[in-house]
Parts: sequence; C-alpha cells; structure tokens
Amino acid sequence: MAKFVIAGRDDCPYYAKAELLGDRLNKNLPNFNLHKIVKTKSEWETWLSDTCSERGWTANKSPLVWRELLERGGKGVLIGGANEFQEYVNGYYGIQSSMVSDDMRKIAEENSRVKAEVDAEETAFKAQSKPLHVCLSNANNPICYQMIKDLASGEAFGPSNEITLRLLDENEENAESLSGLKMEAEDLNENLLRDVKVTSDPREAFKDCGTILLIDDLQKKEDESQQDWLKRNVELYVKYAKIINEVAKKNVKVMVAGNGPVNLCATMMIRNAPNIPRQNIVAMSRMVENYAKSVIGGKLNLNTSCVLDLLVWGNINGVKYVDVSQCKVTNYDGAIWGPPTFTLPAVELIHDSKWIEGGYLELLDKRKDTVTESLHRPPAVAFASAVISMLNHWWHGSPQGELFSLGVYSDGWYGVPEGLVFSYPVTMHPKGYWNVVQDVNIPDEVKEKLQKAVNDIQGEIDLLTAPPPPPQMAESETQAGESVLTEADSDGEKKVFGLALEQENNDSGNIEENTEEIKVETENVDEKKEESTEQVEIENVDENKEEIQTTEVENENVDV
Repeated sequence: MAKFVIAGRDDCPYYAKAELLGDRLNKNLPNFNLHKIVKTKSEWETWLSDTCSERGWTANKSPLVWRELLERGGKGVLIGGANEFQEYVNGYYGIQSSMVSDDMRKIAEENSRVKAEVDAEETAFKAQSKPLHVCLSNANNPICYQMIKDLASGEAFGPSNEITLRLLDENEENAESLSGLKMEAEDLNENLLRDVKVTSDPREAFKDCGTILLIDDLQKKEDESQQDWLKRNVELYVKYAKIINEVAKKNVKVMVAGNGPVNLCATMMIRNAPNIPRQNIVAMSRMVENYAKSVIGGKLNLNTSCVLDLLVWGNINGVKYVDVSQCKVTNYDGAIWGPPTFTLPAVELIHDSKWIEGGYLELLDKRKDTVTESLHRPPAVAFASAVISMLNHWWHGSPQGELFSLGVYSDGWYGVPEGLVFSYPVTMHPKGYWNVVQDVNIPDEVKEKLQKAVNDIQGEIDLLTAPPPPPQMAESETQAGESVLTEADSDGEKKVFGLALEQENNDSGNIEENTEEIKVETENVDEKKEESTEQVEIENVDENKEEIQTTEVENENVDV
C-alpha cells in the first residue's frame, strides 16, 4: 500500500497543483492513500527546517512530497517538490497535470482563505473547552510519576475529558526534577493533556481545581513520638483544607492517599473545609484492598482481578478488619464451571478457617514490607494503578454488582460514630458519587473488631488534643536513695535543680548548722562518674582534699 504525504504553504500555487494531482490519484487508485499537511506562511519555514533535520532531507521550498513505506515500518522516502512529484506520477501511473498558472493561483488563494477559517474555528473550539484541572501533591513522589501517563491518556477521567496537570511540591529543592517531569509529560503527546504547571505554592496549585490527589507521606522521624508525627500530618492537611476551601471549585473531589494516617487527615480536612461537600473528601482504601486480593489470589492460584468483593473496614493504615465473608472469585479451575460472570465463595474454596484467621492476616500484614524489601524501595506502580482505578470508578461508576472499599464520612452506618472517616464497602454511581452498602451482615464478633477500629481512629484524634508528655530528665540519687533531677546544659555540665531541706522541728539546730557549712559544687562534673545509691561523695571541697560525707536525708525532708 502506498501512502503519499504532500506538505506545503497554504498560499503556494505549486502546492495547489500537487494537491489536485494527488486528489485525482487518491480518487481513482484503490491502494493510493494521500495525506495533506498545510502550513501558513509564518509556520512553514520552521516546520520545513524541523522536518528535514529530523529525516535527514535537504529541501527549501514548498511543496514537499514524500512516500511512507508502510510495509517497512513507515520509513519516509523523499520524492521532492511539485515537478518531481509530477514526474513520479507520470512514470508510475502515466498521468500528467494540465493545470495552468492562473488556475494554480486561484486555488492557492482559496486554500489560504480556507486555512484561515479552519484555524479560527479550531482556536474558538479550544477557547470553549474547559479542561479539568487536576493537582498532584508531593509530585516528586514516584507514585505521581507512574500516574502521569494514565491521567493524560484518559484512563482515569475518560477519553472525552481534557485535563491540565498541576504538579505541587513545596520543597523548592525538587523544582528542577519537577521541571523534567513537566517536559516528560508534554513529550507524551497526548491530545487530552492541555497544559502542565509546576509550583511550590498550594494556593496556586489548588486554584479552580476539580480533582486533587494528596499523596503526602510524612515519614516518622527517628525518636519522634506518635503524637508529634500525627500533629505534623494534621497540620499539613488542615492547611491544605483551608486553601482548598477558599480557591478550589466548590464541587472539587479530594482523595487522601498514601501510607500515613489517611483516615485522620481526611476527617480533619472535612472539619476545616466547610464549603466543600463532605462526601467529596475521601481516603483511599484501594491499595490495601488490592494487597488483600493478591494474597487470596495466590492462595487459590488465580489472577488478582478474579478476586471480587473483598472489603476493608476501619482505619486504612491502622486498626482495620479485612472481611473475606463477602469475597467471591471468578474463573476458578474447579469441578463447577459457568459463564464468565459465574462466581464462587472464596471462603468455601479456601476451606481453611485457621489460615483465614491466622496465616492470611500475617501474609497481608507483611505484603507491603515484602514488596518493599524485594524492590529496595516503596512500591509505586501498583499504588499508582490503584489511584487511577479508584478515580475511574469515582468518575464513571464501578462495575455492576461489585463492591469496593473507600474511606468516607460516616453518617452512623454500622455503629460508627458520625463524623469519622471510616473505610466502608461502597459502590460508585456513573454520575460521580459513592453509596455505602448498608445490607452487609455483621456478626457480633465482627462488630467488636469494627469497634476497635473506631477506637483507633478516635484515639488518634484524642491524641492531638492531649497535653505533651513531660520532658525526659535524668536522675541521680542521694545517699538515702532519693532522686535529684538533673539536666545537661549546653556545656555538657550538670546542674542540680533543687535540694531543699524542710525541717519539722525548728529546734534541730545542729542539722541547720551542718547544712549551712556544706556546699555542693556541681560545675565540671565528669559525666562518667558513677553515682552511689547509698551516699554522695563530694571531692576537692577543702584545700587538704578531705572527703566530706553528706549526711543521710530523710525522704520526707527533700523538696525537689
């Protein structure tokens, strides 16, 4: 099959001549395919230079004609200009053009006018287009990198939704890396991707956004308390919530994902974004759900996609209950066969309650760590796929008859207090909203597990308002075993916070005289000096280096 390409300037008479000759061949020859490229005068020189440079050709005038060899992978063979193309056609097909110069000029003028009209229509169409603004936080994360292709190709939002990407990373040290990601996204050449912006300002990133994906994983620092770690996460997400509440679209959809306290963060965002519908802020359970399905699939020697309706209840990255009671599988190689929609209960096929209650949960708990150890980095491809599939279901509805898990604002379902973000079984409607499945049978022992998950989420919230623990202080003991609080100062020396003697009897003059004569010097104390639990020896008090032994002090007489 022959495919010819004729490219030229819209006002070029010779392009008009080559074009009409090509149209004649295309109409009369069954295996002759013609493709036209028309450029304005201002576009032509740049386009011609780039095309010739890329293909290794030498040409400097309009038109440019070549043949694509489809049977050889689309390799282009240059034919030349209008005269060379006419000679080529005459030699192969015995056809010549009889067009005179006056007709060529008239057609060129018409081509120029039509080109201007088409460009104006296209510009007007693009101006009317309202692309969906999609923001990715922590955009330097490998998970975001893996999502770019699917977001730009329509895998998440559909083939008819144009998008612009906002890549947010508040760490300005990552600006160069994000600029590279921006260029790579543009190099995808996806027609649904209208624009890519990189920013470190959340206000700029969230402005007019219709979808926001928050994947900020704040790693717990060494020696950082659980309370401090939770507060850091909540401070960040509350800041995001307040900005989103001010500048994002009022129907924006916000998904909190990652490995942090996503239920807690989503709960606090809902409380601090009153202008955003509470059902539009969710926490993603899909990755944990996929881990659970993968373990079941491995047990039954099935592809993970064949495991359906496996539910995750509770605190997604905390105390949760993975429910296999509703789980079904398809395409199982057993004694009973049926159509592709035929399913069998997973519990009956496993037929091992001890494994479900023990080994299964153990494998599930270790799944993420096992993958991380094997990769020598956190998993990114599977996580990105989970986010994309979740977005697709949220925008276009989940498959008919299937259940999935999602952390959503509780209205009191299944005994969960109203106001907590809790992972429930849900279905998703094509119009873009979710529904909690409310007819799942919950035995009493499962209710207890759900209550533990509720307590875990509530405990995280309570921990935010709890007073901070007292500072850690070292202890040195007196002769009688009493504690004396000490703290290291900047010079590495230790200071005695307090040693006061309260006297019950004012007549005990001897003790008073002794305590006035004894001076405890604490500067330049060697940290390696052993503290005696029976007595404190103070050396170098007098010039003769005599050892003064302190008197024993009653416990009730020490005021620290």
